[in-house]
Amino acid sequence: MSVAMFTATGAYADGSLVDALTHGKPLIDIRARYEAVGDDNCTACAGKDADARTLRARLGYETGEWNGFSVLFAGDQIWSLGPEDYNSKSNGRTTYPVVADPTMTALDRLQLTYRNSDFGTTITAGRQAIILDDARFIGNVGFRQHEQTFDAVKFVNTSLPDTTFTYAWIGGVNRIFGPDGPNGPATTGHYISDSHVLNATYRGMKGLTLTGYAYLLDLREAPAASTATYGLRAQYGMPVAEGISAGVIGAFAHQSDYADNPRPVSLDYWTLSAQVKAAGLMAVVGYEVLEGSGTVGFTTPLATLHAFDGWADLFLATPANGIDDLYETVSYKIPQALGPVTLAPLVTHHSFTTDRTGVDIGDEWDFSVDAAFDKQFSLNLSYTAYRGAGISAGGFRDKTITWLTASYHY
Repeated sequence: MSVAMFTATGAYADGSLVDALTHGKPLIDIRARYEAVGDDNCTACAGKDADARTLRARLGYETGEWNGFSVLFAGDQIWSLGPEDYNSKSNGRTTYPVVADPTMTALDRLQLTYRNSDFGTTITAGRQAIILDDARFIGNVGFRQHEQTFDAVKFVNTSLPDTTFTYAWIGGVNRIFGPDGPNGPATTGHYISDSHVLNATYRGMKGLTLTGYAYLLDLREAPAASTATYGLRAQYGMPVAEGISAGVIGAFAHQSDYADNPRPVSLDYWTLSAQVKAAGLMAVVGYEVLEGSGTVGFTTPLATLHAFDGWADLFLATPANGIDDLYETVSYKIPQALGPVTLAPLVTHHSFTTDRTGVDIGDEWDFSVDAAFDKQFSLNLSYTAYRGAGISAGGFRDKTITWLTASYHY
């Protein structure tokens, strides 16, 4: 479910401009997906399920470097392969559950990059994907057919030992709904922004990664999501025995209102998880808390939200009373399980409660199996089932989704 990313080789830093233009890398990213959704929360659906058959072709090119400069461009073409029996948020099919993959022809990325290895500096300007840490706050929403990108200037410096410093000014947020996304702050395809993103990561101690960040978001079309978030994240891993390793991740952040946010905000976020790996087996247990004040919840509007709080995507917006998510994951990678095919099954269970009132608002099971035939072609079968405690408890009604995805990257 990841998005192929390419970086320049720098092979023609001292060569001609023609060499840089002609000795680059093509970007070919093809993904076909069937998504079936049954959502009891859709009161207008009258029991109808969504069936979406979509095909995404992302085609582009990245030049080689010339005097440190390179250019990358890519476009998305997304088709519906049959009747649009789903609500894409753009097609007007509001009597079906939502599958947020509108048909479109759209620019994905168009960026100019300058690299100076002597100063450990990379500057990228233009429309680009930005993914920081685990994408909990800043991500590209790569699961959807049209990814989220940013019209931004990004500065990355690695001149200090074992340290990566990232700063980005974001002038626009291009959301998954595309340039023809529907009107309204909840679903508009583009946010005008005057946001500042700072992230510093230190890896100078064995097994330990420390990160500090400040995300100052000014989103003109979504002022209620304009916030200042300051946080710390720590990740530690160590070998336990031959072939066995363990690790922990902890993070804390505080969020306040920023720019033109009309509501007062003073909320916390924290998470703690532990994992054990043995050969291809991995087990994770974690707990994540996003506070709510009773009127507003901790927000992460630029995150890859599908990766957190369950694949049913019911908690893309944090409830007003906040959310606590206790989750357990078990996965297993089986190389050459079927000849050259590598299989990777995974199962996750979530238990959700409101943070402020401590009310049970349901649980969810997520299942997936990845089948990788080689580095280019893979298949994925996924399923999620949310069982809700009902809207009277502050949660949701039942929802299920099935995905079948075929991906090719070059």
